[in-house]
Amino acid sequence: MGDYVIFTNEPKNVQAVLVTKFKDFEIGQRRRDNSAELLGIGVFNADGQTWEHGRALVRPNFTRKQVADLGLFEKHVQRLFEALPKDGTAVDIQEWTLDTGTDVLFSESSDVLLPSATEVARKFAWAFNRGIDGIAQRIRLGRFARFYYDPQYTAACKFVHDYVDEIVAKAVYRAKEWHAEKKDKPVPPDDAEEERYTFLNALAREGVEPKQIRDQILNILVAARDTSACLMSAAVFELARRPEYQVQLRREIAEKLSGRQPTFEDLKDLTFLNHFVKETLRMYPPVPLNARVAKNDTVLPRGGGSDGMAPIFVPRGQLVVYQVYSMHRREDLWGSDAHIFRPQRWETTRPTFEYLPFNAGPRICPGQQFALVETSYVLVRLLQEYSNIEARGNSAPWREHLTLTCSVGQGVWVSLVK
Repeated sequence: MGDYVIFTNEPKNVQAVLVTKFKDFEIGQRRRDNSAELLGIGVFNADGQTWEHGRALVRPNFTRKQVADLGLFEKHVQRLFEALPKDGTAVDIQEWTLDTGTDVLFSESSDVLLPSATEVARKFAWAFNRGIDGIAQRIRLGRFARFYYDPQYTAACKFVHDYVDEIVAKAVYRAKEWHAEKKDKPVPPDDAEEERYTFLNALAREGVEPKQIRDQILNILVAARDTSACLMSAAVFELARRPEYQVQLRREIAEKLSGRQPTFEDLKDLTFLNHFVKETLRMYPPVPLNARVAKNDTVLPRGGGSDGMAPIFVPRGQLVVYQVYSMHRREDLWGSDAHIFRPQRWETTRPTFEYLPFNAGPRICPGQQFALVETSYVLVRLLQEYSNIEARGNSAPWREHLTLTCSVGQGVWVSLVK
């Protein structure tokens, strides 16, 4: 509200903003101002050295070796199975990735899915959601963000901080012990078993101030948890409504796995499953639009002239919003069936910048592989565990619930049959 904004869903413009003219654009101060009460300053809202340093530390959290450790996913899948009703009762399974995200980043899970989940854990899940919604509302209000009022927003932010501060304090204590042990012990042999890398422990061992640690891990949790939740819930939403795809996926899983749990290599070989996930990302990109601010006077390759095909001047300070959702549904880019969920299109489709579910360029999502593996693994295990996943109340057209990410507005109500 109150701003002149350039909106674009032109692939050449998106490529310019994110890659070829990356140095001409930044996240901008307004996003920091609108998100700082909950997130502080971290990789989600930072520019310059703060962003570069945070990204360098988080990248090892999502290496192939880390992502290929499917035991972490299986642990939380089992908790999901325990939490789901066993009598076919309809259930909304949209909220299920907070436990995994906190386990990966914090070295300990919030355990919201457990039947024995504490009231503190449940309140953390509520407070985190409330805080994210507040940030999204402020961003939309633009120049009027200062007038945003939600009596529960500040309380939610404080609860999130108190919850995470305890985890950070334990990490700082562990880091001191680690440094002390490192002084007293010789260098371990090359074949010694390595501990799992976590962003939290890396920050603590580097001696980062506790407040900055909290800011950075909350920034990453927003990206890791919300986007994965949106992708998985959208995938199950489509899966439950399309029994023909369930049949095709079950056949592929049965042929390739013969009843066993999948390995990392297995997931790459499940061709139709990969097409199904890609089509979910095309139709329902978790981040449907994003924005950058011009750092300098610059030019975008499309948008000028009487036909919009000439370059267009972008002055310093100009807000540019690129719309992934509508770009993914342009018929001139994807064909006349662009609005239809059809995984088979990926047998021949080889897109470039017209397909952008994980951003691109230097700020490409570092957790891209993690999200794809987590989603694929959960889908396989659901199809192995249940003979039918049936939609309940999902006959209405999809509608969005938009915060910083975009999820299924009506929820993902399904009945699961053993």
